Amino acid sequence: MPILLEPTPQPAGGSYASTADLASYLYVDESTLSSDVSRLLERASELVDYYTLGRIDTDNTNHISAAKKATCAQVEYWMNQGEDEDVKRAISGYTTGKTQVQFADNGSHSRLAPRARQVLLAAGLLYCGGSVSRGLGRLL
Repeated sequence: MPILLEPTPQPAGGSYASTADLASYLYVDESTLSSDVSRLLERASELVDYYTLGRIDTDNTNHISAAKKATCAQVEYWMNQGEDEDVKRAISGYTTGKTQVQFADNGSHSRLAPRARQVLLAAGLLYCGGSVSRGLGRLL
């Protein structure tokens, strides 16, 4: 029997955070934010969904709070480092036969901002390993 997965609820308005949320997070007036901030919030929300494997429950206030804060932290990171910083990587090697491309290690193995990672990890949204039940643990 095939396993059916329910679709992940999408963040309201395409983003887990609003421009007002971001302004509050950054301690700035909303009018000082760039006109591109809505797009950044939407892209950051997509990244949060990717790293949490779509496990944010929009009915869970802790999940929503973490997603909102992580989204704002990601946009803050992009505003300080440049948005393209998470996608650009130098090519260190290229093979033509069977096409193989190797990217240089830019010191960061994650596109997710450190503060965003910290928030999502604390909320239990980045853990994707297995666990041992109490009864089974006594047998080991």
